[in-house]
Formats: sequence, C-alpha cells, structure tokens
Amino acid sequence: MKVIIVSPAYPLRGGIAESTELLYKAYVKKGIDCQIVSYNLQYPSLLFPGKKQTINDHSKESFNIISSLNSINPISWHNVSKYIISKKPNYVIFRYWHPFFAPCLGFIASKIKKNKIPTIAWVDNVMPHENIFLQKKLTKYFLKRVGFALVMSKSVRDDLLNIVPGKKVVYSPHPIYNNFGPIININKAREILNLDLSAKYILFFGFIRKYKGLDLLLDAFADVRIQNKGIKLIIAGEFYEKKSPYIEKIKKLKLDDSVLIFDHYIDNSQVANYFCSSNLVVQPYLSATQSGVSMIAFHFLKPVLVTKKGGLSEYVHHQKDGYIVNSNANEISDSIIDYFEKNREGLFSRELKNKLNYFSWEKLLDAFEKLYISGK
Repeated sequence: MKVIIVSPAYPLRGGIAESTELLYKAYVKKGIDCQIVSYNLQYPSLLFPGKKQTINDHSKESFNIISSLNSINPISWHNVSKYIISKKPNYVIFRYWHPFFAPCLGFIASKIKKNKIPTIAWVDNVMPHENIFLQKKLTKYFLKRVGFALVMSKSVRDDLLNIVPGKKVVYSPHPIYNNFGPIININKAREILNLDLSAKYILFFGFIRKYKGLDLLLDAFADVRIQNKGIKLIIAGEFYEKKSPYIEKIKKLKLDDSVLIFDHYIDNSQVANYFCSSNLVVQPYLSATQSGVSMIAFHFLKPVLVTKKGGLSEYVHHQKDGYIVNSNANEISDSIIDYFEKNREGLFSRELKNKLNYFSWEKLLDAFEKLYISGK
C-alpha cells in the first residue's frame, strides 16, 4: 500500500502543514508507505500576509517529504504529475483550503485520474474566509477533477455539495493536535511567559485577521464585570493585517493593563505554554469552518468559547465542555463571566478528557481508507 499526500508540509509552517504531518505519521504508524509532496513555492511573497512562510524544526527532517510543487508554475505541475504517476500510489490525497490553489491541484488531479489513480480531496474550506475573484468557479474546477472528498465539518460538506451536487463526500471530525507536547503545570507555563501566577487568563490564539473577530472580543472584554474580576486577555499570534487599529481600540477601551499581546508566530515548542497558562480559549470568529485552535485546546484540556459559525459548534457542548454563542459581545462577556463565577473549569476539563478518543488521527486515516475501498 502506498499513499501520496499533496499538501504543504515542513519546512512550511502553519496548521495545514502540521495536520498533514500528523496524518502522515498515522499512515507510517500503521505500516503504510506514505509520502508528502509539498510546495517549494506556496504563496508568492506579494500574496503572503505574514512575515515568514517557513520554520526550522530538525525533528521533522526525517519525514518523507519532497518539496517540488510551485503553485504558480505550470511546468512544476506537469513534473509533479509525472512524478506521482511514476510512484504508482494506491491513491492520492489533495489538501484543499483556498481557491488560489485550484488551477494547480486541479491540473495534477486530472493527469493522475487519466492514469486510473484514485484521488481524494481533503477539504478544509470550500469557500475562503475572505472573498476572491471567481472563487466558486475555481473551487468547482478542482472538485470536479477529484474522485471523492473528505471534510472535517458538516457545514463544509453542505457547502461542497452546493457546488458539486452528487459528489461522494465523507465527514470525519478534525483530530486533536497532539504534537505540541504534554500538559504542563499552569504555574510553570506562566513563569516561562512571565505572567501573573494568580490572575485569570483567556486566550485568543493564532494569526489575526478580520474574520477571526478580535474586534468583537475586545468589545466583550471591556465589560465592567470582566474588568472588575481582574481577568486578563492573551493575544498570541502574528498579525496578518494592520495591528494599529487593534492597539487604538485597546487604548480607547482602556484595556492597556489587561491585554497582553505576543505579536509573532508561536513556535511549536512554545504552544503548550500559552494554552497551559490560560483558563479559557475564546474564538469569536465571524466566519469559520472547523478550527485547529479548538483541537489544540482540547489536547491541553482547555475549554473553548466559540461562535455559531461554520462547523465550530459541532465539537462543543454548550455549558458542558465549553460555550456556543452568537457573534455578539454581550453573549461572549456573559459566558466568560459564567465560566469564572461558577468555577466551571474543572468540570469542563473532565468532560473534554472523556471525548479525546473520538478525535483521533487513526479515525481520519480510516475514513480515507474507506473512501478508497468504496471506489475500487
């Protein structure tokens, strides 16, 4: 058995790369020959909003990754197609999250299908969080060129079937990110980050873009009840848009003393410190599908507060292991107050522990295997 995954991977950074590598490890653990075909150019520098696209992590150098795909060079697409066909895999998985990659991945998928190699789209988003020109046509172009699709939220499944009715699509929930190390003592984590050991902290984690609703969270955080309780907000992640409007808003709302900003990409070795330092993870997103941040939080047994957007709420049971609210500052602040006033952290964390096995990489792998077998 041989499987090839076409997706970003090390040394590229970010949740797409990290989760692809975790699926790769699940295949290897099962004794299946697996290789990742990654990008030597993922985004042209003009289109990438962050500071850097790559990381250094020597622990990943042993992974079977070939970085040979250029997202904007058709010669590269042709060469990658020939390479994959020459390897004769049982099936190929294409990671899809943005219409920008539709021409590249659709071209390769078409070439592979002509050689009777089964193809599966692993779809994070059918539509991007921020609209681009011809997004629906581009996504349709790609999806029509793969045999099957796998999604990690029911909302994405619905979006997909709206664009390509009749496509065989399987839902399997996003697995837990278990690659950031074990849970560490809260005081130790706070000492590393130079935080107040006695304070209460909520965490906003990941790169900052408009659709993630940080504006909304700041409005909620300005609630006098939250301020009176001495709760602090950690914002940890790189700004993918202008930082200055957020700083101005923090000053206007007089939150300077209660908001801590770590404005940089959080290395894997530091992720545990931020989650283990926090009492609650808040995701006030204005649009979403599923969320890797939730699955990091679950690994560290940290409850999450999510909005009713996309598939975020599919993984949370309201007031049992987290909160599901409307995109409304009052509902967000009410839930934060409820969490701390009613001391729900212990109960919520125990509930999270009970469902960890449901979100496994082995289950995701099995879903791909079943799709492959169904097409034989």
